[in-house]
Amino acid sequence: MLKITIIGGGYIGVVSGVCFCEFGFSVDIVEIDAVKLKDLKNNLVSVYEPSLESSLKKHQATGVLRFFGNLNKTHQNPDVIVIAVAHFDDEKQAAKIHDITKDAMLLLSRSHYTAILIKTTTSVGTCSIIKNNAQFLRPDLVHGEHYDIITNPDFLREGYALHDFVAPDRLVIGMDQTSKKARNLIEKLYSPIIASEIPVIYTNHETAELIKYATTAFIAAKSALINEFADLCGKSKANIEHLITGIGFDSSVGPKLLKVTPGFGGLSYPALMRGITRMARSLGIECHITRAVMESNLARTRHISERIISKLSDENGLSNKKLAVLGLAIKPQTNDVREAPSISVIHTMLENDIFVSAYDPSFHLDALRILEAIPKTIFDNPRFQLTGSVYEAVMQSDMVVLMTNWSEFLNIDFGKVWELMNRRQNDNPILMDMHNLYTKAKLKNFEYIAAEELLGPL
Repeated sequence: MLKITIIGGGYIGVVSGVCFCEFGFSVDIVEIDAVKLKDLKNNLVSVYEPSLESSLKKHQATGVLRFFGNLNKTHQNPDVIVIAVAHFDDEKQAAKIHDITKDAMLLLSRSHYTAILIKTTTSVGTCSIIKNNAQFLRPDLVHGEHYDIITNPDFLREGYALHDFVAPDRLVIGMDQTSKKARNLIEKLYSPIIASEIPVIYTNHETAELIKYATTAFIAAKSALINEFADLCGKSKANIEHLITGIGFDSSVGPKLLKVTPGFGGLSYPALMRGITRMARSLGIECHITRAVMESNLARTRHISERIISKLSDENGLSNKKLAVLGLAIKPQTNDVREAPSISVIHTMLENDIFVSAYDPSFHLDALRILEAIPKTIFDNPRFQLTGSVYEAVMQSDMVVLMTNWSEFLNIDFGKVWELMNRRQNDNPILMDMHNLYTKAKLKNFEYIAAEELLGPL
């Protein structure tokens, strides 16, 4: 049984720990934040992920998963030390990783081989620098003989992280290609995955680091591009759903993630996209497409707010207007609202003195997470209300905007919604659908605004 110590009790650390326990290994996780540590010991995590808390409870009960506030209390002579601290979108990230690696190096022994596995996203070149620093810090140890520094980026989708960990599209391993001990360790650590014939890419540190950024950039670009084509469809009377079907059959494009959305946000996309631009500039080049993708994403959120304000405004301006927001999370199966389009829209509405009532199933499931997730500037605003149901959210609202395509929203009683909303004389209530979850035919008693109609009338 491999002994694994994970530094970082956040999203990546806990998901990795639970899954390594499923593989039959013994896992210790270090979390220095006392509040988070207490929550983890009570099987609570700040980011909602289906089945994660039940898995925590199961593995803690059997003793194969333990949590500590101090690295020195964890496994003696661990086989693997995983660095899984949160990714930060600033230049202090590398310094923090260096400090944590230094602490890990001090635990190593000449009598026991240990792999230091870096799962935290790092800019290109960071792991090679860490390897060089490690040799100065512990000259008594030989890289490849007593230890190895290995880059192992994650590709976990929020809401599907447990599945993605045990059944990934591929494993990316950045390491010294001559180290037989490192390769043997990886084959043991990921033996259930490798046995399933999942592709394993062995490469150098720099390539492994850049694969993470490049993957994010391609997905973000795909999202931004299809949103722009949605706008083109709205202005040209083309059908966006048929367009998506038409290009999705092309094997060089593919249907995966080819969907109209309010834009991307969340745990890593914005931070990694900014990181690409910053990294490129440090190397003396400009990533024009990456920068354009970010600008396009921000513009989409801005256009959503502008469209809402234009629809709510009348002869009395925006006085006493109320907007109902269905969905706060960046996507279903998570409660992550970091840089979410919904949060930006709500900020803008509150700045314009518009009342906002919101509902999201992930917060309804666990009220303890609300304060951590929703910015205090929103949550404490007297014009903002977080509700417990769709119908409470839409009550006396002048307009509804759907921002997250939770499956629960497919079963809304729109007859009831119609009755609960404010309706101007001779006008139908307004519903703006940023995922095209519905159709005009289904919502014929509403003024239905599809995602491709974001930029307004032709």
